[in-house]
Amino acid sequence: MAYALSAERIAGHDVDFLQANPACIPIFVSLLFQSLEISIKHAGIESGIFKLEEVKKRKFGNGHGIKEIGALIVERLGLDPFRPIVGALTYHNKGPNSAKIVRKMICAPELEKTRQSYAKRNLGYAYVEDKEFATMQPIPQWIDAVKETAANLPSAILILSQWKASASKSKHYAIWDQMTVGELDDEVDA
Repeated sequence: MAYALSAERIAGHDVDFLQANPACIPIFVSLLFQSLEISIKHAGIESGIFKLEEVKKRKFGNGHGIKEIGALIVERLGLDPFRPIVGALTYHNKGPNSAKIVRKMICAPELEKTRQSYAKRNLGYAYVEDKEFATMQPIPQWIDAVKETAANLPSAILILSQWKASASKSKHYAIWDQMTVGELDDEVDA
């Protein structure tokens, strides 16, 4: 939550701040991705799907590859790509488009370069190129989606733990009945 709150403090609800201060964009974007990375890792570890040591490997972006870590959860549960992890992470989120925003952060093609730069820690090594860190509009919804996801971790852990414990090989779980119909269906499959 602290990373998302820090991103909110940088931009707040003043979208003009980032436009007026483009040097702050990589820091802002990295804070939101850091928050989501921690949420995904925490949910995966606490639900018993993987151990921290497993995701520190190179194939997981040295532990920072959001897409790769999300894919590991999906693989271990034997579910369809990314929809289950997004559904669990955003189950109680109230913000408009929250699930879509989180899914885009995890796997949308237009954020691939941003995810790679984030995972490689380019910002920390001052290797940032112009427009390497993409933003999503509207900024306030993006911030709220990541904050709500961090706040939803207890539910995400419970949902993922139940899926892991389920003997069923069904790809349909009760959570889908609770989600807004079509909320994730129009997203790009990654």
